[in-house]
Amino acid sequence: MLEIKGEKKGEMLEVTTEGTATQDDLQTFEEALKAKKLQEEPLNILFIFKNIEGNTKEALPRAWKIVTHLKSINKSAIVADETFMGLNEKIEKLIPGVEVAQYPLQELEAARDWLRE
Repeated sequence: MLEIKGEKKGEMLEVTTEGTATQDDLQTFEEALKAKKLQEEPLNILFIFKNIEGNTKEALPRAWKIVTHLKSINKSAIVADETFMGLNEKIEKLIPGVEVAQYPLQELEAARDWLRE
């Protein structure tokens, strides 16, 4: 499941993922990210991950295509449950120059505040 909020100019882009990411989910995210980049760049993005089970095999090639768009991100907050904890260092290495902070689910508002700074 994928839910995207904040697609209008001036709004914070929020991406919520639960379970397994499909190729369609990643395509939806890529389209939202491209549209947001046209409105403002660099941008801040909030990822909310719940009960993450990974990606389907079909989604992996699309995931690699999205990486090129992630260079437009200035700051990214990851709000996640224990299924996705501790990956911010890996993400920072994958996308140099992007400031990443990770928060537990109960600190969602703190993550939003950090992104607004």
